[in-house]
Amino acid sequence: MSAVQIPRVALIWMLLAVAGSLVLHSHHLPVWMWLVVAVIFGWRWLVYQGRLSYPGKIAKAVLVLGATAAVVLSFNKQFSLESASAFLVAACILKLLEMKALRDGHIVVFLSYFLLAVGFLFDQSILAGVAGVLGVWLITTALIALHQNRRRQFGWQSARLSGGILLTSLPFMLVIYLIFPRLGPLWSVGLQSSSAKTGLSERMSPGDIANLSQSDELAFRVSFADDQVPQRSELYWRALILDNYDGRSWQPGADVGVQWAPSSWQPPESAEGVLEYEIIQEATDQKWLFALRGVAALESGTGMTIDDRLIHRRDVHQRIRYRAKSWPTVTLDENGLSKLERWRYTQLPKTGNERTRQWAQQLRATLPDDEQFVQTIWRQFREQEYYYTLKPPVLADNDIDAFLFDTRRGFCAHYSGALTFAARAVGIPARVVAGYQGGEWNAEEKYLSVRQYDAHAWVEVWLQGKGWVRVDPTAAVSPARIELGLEQAVQEEGTFLEEQLFSAHKLKSLNWLNQLRLQMDSINYYWQSWVLSYDNQRQKQLFQNWLGVQSYEKILYGFGLAFSGFFLLAAAFVWWNQRPKYRSAELKAWHLLQQKAEVLGIEAQTGETPSQYLARLGKAFPKLAGSVRSLDVMMMQALYAEPERYTAQQQKVIARAINRLRRQLR
Repeated sequence: MSAVQIPRVALIWMLLAVAGSLVLHSHHLPVWMWLVVAVIFGWRWLVYQGRLSYPGKIAKAVLVLGATAAVVLSFNKQFSLESASAFLVAACILKLLEMKALRDGHIVVFLSYFLLAVGFLFDQSILAGVAGVLGVWLITTALIALHQNRRRQFGWQSARLSGGILLTSLPFMLVIYLIFPRLGPLWSVGLQSSSAKTGLSERMSPGDIANLSQSDELAFRVSFADDQVPQRSELYWRALILDNYDGRSWQPGADVGVQWAPSSWQPPESAEGVLEYEIIQEATDQKWLFALRGVAALESGTGMTIDDRLIHRRDVHQRIRYRAKSWPTVTLDENGLSKLERWRYTQLPKTGNERTRQWAQQLRATLPDDEQFVQTIWRQFREQEYYYTLKPPVLADNDIDAFLFDTRRGFCAHYSGALTFAARAVGIPARVVAGYQGGEWNAEEKYLSVRQYDAHAWVEVWLQGKGWVRVDPTAAVSPARIELGLEQAVQEEGTFLEEQLFSAHKLKSLNWLNQLRLQMDSINYYWQSWVLSYDNQRQKQLFQNWLGVQSYEKILYGFGLAFSGFFLLAAAFVWWNQRPKYRSAELKAWHLLQQKAEVLGIEAQTGETPSQYLARLGKAFPKLAGSVRSLDVMMMQALYAEPERYTAQQQKVIARAINRLRRQLR
């Protein structure tokens, strides 16, 4: 088989198949790789037309070594998911160039299948799913075309057959998907990617969140139970506590204790204003999750930290779905802080930002309590000339001094960091909380989309008798940021997503385009909710709600029955399509006559004509000789008559005569 040449028409489909398998790799392959793909595709096409020859041994060796070196250098000599897939792409397209025999075609086809599957490690969106289906159809068509008649034009028959195979396999795929025990997908095993995830960082320096706010990538989606949606001004999604300041940036301090579900703290049944919600969170490669204040962990594998955050047992390398409860009005640590906690939330570098320290101490000396101190600074941000901007001036050493007394222009990180520093300078426990604020509510589908440009930082101060209290200095400087969102807050400045020229989020004023964007977002939401998030728990819920099955053992029995039922239906379908087909009613009657005669000892012989068979039948049954001769005359006239004179009525007459003879046989 290896010596059999590849049909010319199959080569066209194989080029399309390889191209289809590369679609899901478009975001992470280096630019030079696409140039190589274009060159090799062109070379292979010219070979197909007879204008170029296949590469020789030296040329192939140079291409292999060059591609390998380019992959190694492009990814800084590091082994990662991207570098491994790039090497696989290079191997596939180089094999395409030297492909001659049918065996080589099979290798390219199966490499294409594998390349397509690897692409889903990077993207599992609904568009990726559509691209995957199209890719499977192209690759299967190429595989069929390898074995089709070489003289066929372009091989549309192969394409139709491939589509039929995919449609036929659809019921089996649905049965496997819905009933087979759910296993974690390949992309859930923590494969490390060399590309950084867009999202919050564990270090917050002035301007960091401002840079993050230039991205419209999705961070997470939220759906609330019973449509209990809080006001936008209350949507503070906590992720990180930044309590350690090194003179330049804020970062998390020591690890804190965690209570893991289901034994974590829960709001009392009598609590009012408790919210229950479900979040679909994008991958962050970090352990933190997103939740509102007063959170309680509900899912296995999630936990609640003692500083009121939600956390996952493992780094989140894939999109995950989890439920949580929050009691936003709960009072945290109202009874006091330990000495260690108080030191932790008041520590500052010994030197630096001296003007802020002196100013804070002088201000505190004129006020009766800590709460008045915090409120005075908040009012100062509101009443004096401070500005909210995505383009703050670059600050060097003593950045808090420069921001408070000189530039007075900044983003949320500037204001929250300055307020926390000032509070700590006078001994008030304070910490920076980083997360997201607000989100876009989809009124039709009832869910909230939170994107990277909703990233935010605010302050929590500890006050005697009140515990930890949220203070957002950004709300003082720019109330529109909290009430309406970032787009409205920087509308006059014109810096909303200015680095993304083609973002649909910048064109919300165009009603038709905004509606289209919302529709696509809804489709992706349902794709994530019902397809990508279909796990063991949802599978059990499906069986419990639809079939009333509680035991997983019964689910497995159900799977076995469904599996067997599917193959029985498939066998029946195959039998029906391959059953003996009779050309006419008289031919069917003739076969029934032969079966009856065989039982009586008269078997049909190979190569025997109808007249010869009827002659033997007449000798075996002399009493039926007249009926046999009459039938013989009728059949000879039918067999040798012109087709247009052989009517359906004549077929029925002959069929009745054959059936009458069959009934007379005894």
